[in-house]
Amino acid sequence: MKKLIALPFAVLMLASMQASALCLSINDSYTGTVPPDTEVTAYGPFSITPANGCLTASIEAMVFAGGAGKAPGIFIEREVGSSWKRETYSIGNNASYVGSFGSYRVRVSNDSGVAKAYSGTVRYGR
Repeated sequence: MKKLIALPFAVLMLASMQASALCLSINDSYTGTVPPDTEVTAYGPFSITPANGCLTASIEAMVFAGGAGKAPGIFIEREVGSSWKRETYSIGNNASYVGSFGSYRVRVSNDSGVAKAYSGTVRYGR
């Protein structure tokens, strides 16, 4: 009897592991310059859907200074209706998000008085 109860759970576990293993990851890079006291879109917008086996939207983004000095801030925004909602804030040079499917973009901000060159990478399930 116990074997009959455990079997459906084992099948569900295996199916969920296979579905998440099928989630394709996109790895991309970006570069640019952000003017003084400005925020710009460094990457995107891009969409994340369950079509390729992803269980949730998952985004990891990093930014690096293009020269000497501190890298710009980085954050992820999600499109809500006709506007963008900030989902994350910088944690050092990184921003990551796990949540609902939708359209996203990676933004960088420069709170200094001089322009900053930057480069970065983004990885997300698609």
